[in-house]
Amino acid sequence: MDIISLLKEGNSYNNFNKLIEFGKFSHAYLIVSPDEDYNKAFCTLLALRLNCASVCRHCESCVKILSGTHPDVLTFPKTKNFVVDDAKGVIEELNVLPMLSNYKIFIINNFNKATVQAQNKLLKSLEEPPENVIFLINATTLETVLPTVQSRTQKIELEPIDLQKLREFIIEADGKVNENAILEGAGYPGITLKYNENQTFLDNSNFIENILENMKSSKDVITYSSTFSIKEGFEERLNLLEHAFDKLLTKIAAGESCEYTKEGVAMIFEKINEAKKQFLANCNLNLIADVLLLGILEVKYICK
Repeated sequence: MDIISLLKEGNSYNNFNKLIEFGKFSHAYLIVSPDEDYNKAFCTLLALRLNCASVCRHCESCVKILSGTHPDVLTFPKTKNFVVDDAKGVIEELNVLPMLSNYKIFIINNFNKATVQAQNKLLKSLEEPPENVIFLINATTLETVLPTVQSRTQKIELEPIDLQKLREFIIEADGKVNENAILEGAGYPGITLKYNENQTFLDNSNFIENILENMKSSKDVITYSSTFSIKEGFEERLNLLEHAFDKLLTKIAAGESCEYTKEGVAMIFEKINEAKKQFLANCNLNLIADVLLLGILEVKYICK
């Protein structure tokens, strides 16, 4: 199973598929989710569907689209970000008739990183494209996408994947799954995979688990604080600590044995939130870590 297979089972694709069947699809779509890889895969899936009703992945059209060699499916930007030269490239290709397909499809990735000038350059083409042209634009956020672009496109917000399906996908892809990666990825497969394969993230996950299992005295706090307070990965460790107590809260709700109470976990969440505020305010990291870990230890003993 790959990301395209996951997407085929989702509501976003099913809705698009129905529009194709009734011939009511738009000439321009803006696909949005925080996951770059997910967005790109969805655009590829739509291009496949527009060329192959069954999305078989074996016919000439499917093979060429998947290999990036289909003459009627063009991907931009040609370098890192979509700039004016990319917009000019799109415009030059607009009136070139399709060679193998009924449509000329333009996939534009990471449009949230496009320059304002490039976005403005594309506006007329989005508003009045040739009849056989379809734009599949994706972005991880709409904050930097011009309102004039948004008003000229149909927005598709990709939904997160069911976490159990995501676990199965990650295990098949990587042979293992880190539950913290599942939580951090929030249902988005590309993001989850990156966390699951990131050794620094995995090391931080193990470090947080070690704290919860083995921190029993103020002496231990000093030991763990020296590592926790390292600037690189500090915010990630805070998030992982929050995830860890989220999981403990689930255990408590299920009636499982736990050394913390529901009220104690609520107190710890407050301490983590305070630590995050201090981090954003550029306070001393050693002091933030010391206060946070001592606070957790204090709550742990109150709960006993």
